[in-house]
Amino acid sequence: MYLESDRLIYNKFDNSHFPDYTRLVSQEEVMKHITGKGLTVNEAQIRFQVALDADQNREDMGFLAVTEKATGAFIGLAKIVPFENGMTEIGYALLPEFWNKGYASEITKRLIVYAKELGNISELIGVVDPGNHPSIHVLTKQDFVFYREVINDKNFARMDYILKL
Repeated sequence: MYLESDRLIYNKFDNSHFPDYTRLVSQEEVMKHITGKGLTVNEAQIRFQVALDADQNREDMGFLAVTEKATGAFIGLAKIVPFENGMTEIGYALLPEFWNKGYASEITKRLIVYAKELGNISELIGVVDPGNHPSIHVLTKQDFVFYREVINDKNFARMDYILKL
């Protein structure tokens, strides 16, 4: 799976992306809104395998390494993966040095267009930490609406936003 947007290139994760993935998920600043804390290398290995398997053997979905076209720099990840009840989840995580540059919005827009191009997706869901106001803004700017709040078994809350295609 390969996608492009104005400034970015998206390649489906494979084992060669593990060092970049680890650099991303080990950062407290990045992960405080995803898992609550930065991950150790061992935790990153486990979570990376989950990311590799998230496509459920679909070639048209998965976790994607995102790089800048101009520099080739790894900036983070994007995902478009099967979710519950026939929905499809989209999301992203960016290295802090690439925050506030419009990349989150660019990724989200590209994933929405891609989902429409696939032609078999009727609902997208974005999962976000209630305290992550910038990501909530990215979703609502693209017409996602609040769907539900979920508390997991570790008392970590998330909010789901939905977009009907």
